[in-house]
Amino acid sequence: MVAYEWKHFYVIGITNIDEHHQHLFLLLNTLYDDFISKKKDQDLSALFDDLIDYATYHFSAEEYWMEESSYPGLAEHVSEHALFTRRVSEMHKDYQRGTVKVSLEILTFLHAWLTTHILQSDALFGSFIASSRPATPQARK
Repeated sequence: MVAYEWKHFYVIGITNIDEHHQHLFLLLNTLYDDFISKKKDQDLSALFDDLIDYATYHFSAEEYWMEESSYPGLAEHVSEHALFTRRVSEMHKDYQRGTVKVSLEILTFLHAWLTTHILQSDALFGSFIASSRPATPQARK
């Protein structure tokens, strides 16, 4: 079941980043499906690990591309990534200790953060890259 649907308005216009975002949606949906079907905690833990690992990979790649393009919003973007990473790491530790279960609240937080981040912060980077590209020359008539 697709609980968190990828929609065209999430596209920021940078193919690699858009593909990463789609993969994050896939992982989030897999975690949701396994949560709903009441998979074993060890299975949910592995999926939680995968989601965190992929988000970390994505953040590193995104920050590298921002640095390479001299994006002026890099420092703020890095701070957002760090804050998210800390929060999710805390959730994951609580989950591993057994003090918290994967819940709809956690899934809702992950989805809300991801979509808000894409639509606001990542969209600004997409606009920056689009405005940095040279215009396509018009054909002569």
